[in-house]
Amino acid sequence: MCLKCEGWSDEEILESSRRAIELHGWGYVHVEGGGPCFTYTVGLTRFHGHAELLVTGLDVGQATTLLDDLADQVRHGFRLVAGDLLVEGCCDVHRLQLVQVSEPGRLAQAQEIYASSAGMVPGLQVVYTEACGHWPWEHDGPESQWRQPLFGRPRHR
Repeated sequence: MCLKCEGWSDEEILESSRRAIELHGWGYVHVEGGGPCFTYTVGLTRFHGHAELLVTGLDVGQATTLLDDLADQVRHGFRLVAGDLLVEGCCDVHRLQLVQVSEPGRLAQAQEIYASSAGMVPGLQVVYTEACGHWPWEHDGPESQWRQPLFGRPRHR
């Protein structure tokens, strides 16, 4: 699913995102290589400046299913903010917590399309409990071993 790996130019990828936003309200970018893989939305900024959403540790299908459900809620006026705790029924996910992305520049397509002189587009990472019901930061061991690397610091630990 890596368009860059398939030989697409940056402009072709950007145009694909713009078409998805025009058709569906938002699109997705899946990032592989050069660090942890992640998927994020592009287009939620159109809904009253809402933050884009990012998830790690899921395959593309699971990630887009989860993000699609949340993005649809945003389209209908629900505002997600860092620290929110949610319950989600798809993808074997039990609880969700939203974490402010500390380096929103990682959401390169969103920045390319929506960043302005007012600043960068903010991002929220959707962190989910593992099958055993634990948050990733509740595991013993280094963060690099977590299934879903964090792109920010959680408010609720």
